[in-house]
Amino acid sequence: MNTRTKSNLLLILAVALSLAVIFTPFLFADFNSNRTHAPKSQNGVSDFEGAVTDKKTPIYLQGEWLEYQGEWIVTDKLDKEPLNVNKYSLPVNFFSSFEDIDYPLGDKSSYLLTVKNLNMKNAVIYIPHFAGSYRIFVDGELVSQSGEYTIEGTKANLSANTSILNFSKENTYEIIIEVSCNYMPGLYMTPAIADSGYIAAHSGLATTLRSMIFGAVAFCTVLFCMFSITKRKIFHSKWLPVLFLVILFRLAISTEGYSSFNFIFSELDYEQLTLLICSSTFIIKLVSLLFYTETLDIKLNKILSAIFCVMFLLFTAIYCTIPKTVYTPFYNIIVQIATLPLDIILLGYLTNSISRKVPYAVFYTVGYIAILSGLLIDCFYTNGLIAYNSSSYLPLLCAFFVISFSAIFIKKTTEIFNASIKAAELDKQLSEANMAIMVSQIQPHFLYNALNTIKYLIKRDPQKAEKAIVSFSKYLRRNMDSLTQKTPIPFIDEMEHVKHYADIEMLRFGDRISIEYNIKCADFSVPALSIQPIVENAIKHGITKNPDGGTVKISAFEEEKFYCVKIDDDGVGFDVENPDYADDRHHAHIGLSNVAKRLKSISDADFEIESREGEGTHVTIKIPKTEEQK
Repeated sequence: MNTRTKSNLLLILAVALSLAVIFTPFLFADFNSNRTHAPKSQNGVSDFEGAVTDKKTPIYLQGEWLEYQGEWIVTDKLDKEPLNVNKYSLPVNFFSSFEDIDYPLGDKSSYLLTVKNLNMKNAVIYIPHFAGSYRIFVDGELVSQSGEYTIEGTKANLSANTSILNFSKENTYEIIIEVSCNYMPGLYMTPAIADSGYIAAHSGLATTLRSMIFGAVAFCTVLFCMFSITKRKIFHSKWLPVLFLVILFRLAISTEGYSSFNFIFSELDYEQLTLLICSSTFIIKLVSLLFYTETLDIKLNKILSAIFCVMFLLFTAIYCTIPKTVYTPFYNIIVQIATLPLDIILLGYLTNSISRKVPYAVFYTVGYIAILSGLLIDCFYTNGLIAYNSSSYLPLLCAFFVISFSAIFIKKTTEIFNASIKAAELDKQLSEANMAIMVSQIQPHFLYNALNTIKYLIKRDPQKAEKAIVSFSKYLRRNMDSLTQKTPIPFIDEMEHVKHYADIEMLRFGDRISIEYNIKCADFSVPALSIQPIVENAIKHGITKNPDGGTVKISAFEEEKFYCVKIDDDGVGFDVENPDYADDRHHAHIGLSNVAKRLKSISDADFEIESREGEGTHVTIKIPKTEEQK
């Protein structure tokens, strides 16, 4: 299966998973209705005969209500049979509500439902998460009230004062809801009857859950901000703290979040927050696009990015200027749906990253599916399309989003920690290798041979003896310096050390050995004592083993992507396939494999050996250029 086909299949799977999550609350709503046998009213009458009312779960008053447009029939003491009475269905239907609502938004209205055969103790009636002001009357008595009513208008705050009711099966009850909104069209959330104990417990649990998740997101936001400031970028993107900040704000301004942080938003009408909720949702998607494309190295089409930004500005501008003849809650849903193609495009990028086996792409994809699904579910619920309490879906899916990033964070942190341990071990090994190289270079028999050569030259040729002493002292100094040298040194400095060593050996062996230099490029660095041991190996175990001696050629040149160093000798050679070729018996403590490891670990250099017995040895070192050097 090629990458493109795999990516398309993964995209289909991601979209299917998103839809499955999004439609879950709709299924739960149907399941809850079937389990409690909750009736759907017809012509403003709801018969609870056979309904299960002792499940401690809310029963939603779905079906047809009688709607009185522009009137408060209890407060204003009006006749309940005016000419403008209509049938009004709950939950609201997305496809028909534009036709059903034909009066100015923000006007007052009343809704009437007659209830029969309801048997329920310690009950309360309320409208969950309704962004407006309302009063609920049962047989003319006020039993629930939310929001403030003033001369200038109304103010929604999501909290409600409710009275505990006892419904008897023998009686028939008349429920009237009076609604007043500044921007909303009327009753768009489905009212519910529930056990007062359940409401108190559920409300406390939901607030606690959202507060805990809010705290977790806040902690991650601070953590990622700290890492961004200190430049320890676990996610290699400046957009992640911004993304978490926007999600944090989104959690704070909707449903239980608004209630929990009412001390901050107390002067702001909840109806007015709908613009912020809509805008923050779009910003979350925009920042997600920027974050994922940067983190996963996705080359985003600039035109697409510009379209995304223009759509955000356009929708926000329209939202601020739309007339009240537009059903505002459904406009929020339209905005959400309008951005779905861009969500699918981003999911396409993410699934393509999975098919290309980009690290952590699966976690990133699952995290985005969670946040996308949570935003859509919250939009559908808070705009009245779901007759089931789905307010916890957004924080739970946000928690899943945080968990996915926490998993990446822990995994990356573990990798960094392990890399640090490995680096420390490698540093220790390099120090030990440097010590071993120095000790091996200053081995007793070398000192003995060098000093004997100098002793001999003092009598025969004092000038050469002086030169030998200078070369020998510089040779020793370079070996001592290598103990503390952990970074590469200029190639010229290493060649100086090679020449000091070669001068001593040529004084010892005379015409049996010769050294040729062909240095065409020297503007690069190598690890200390990386070339000299190879030259020593060529002299001691190559040409000096040959009765006729030989030549060592040292070349340095430049290729497109590498700096190259070659050390060739025409000595006795050896069998490269022999696994013991680097053993002390063959190479006198300085294993070519050890040199190769140092070159690889410090300079990321390639090390190649070609050798045949009786023909000589050829060593090639290729040091990669940096981007600036290419």
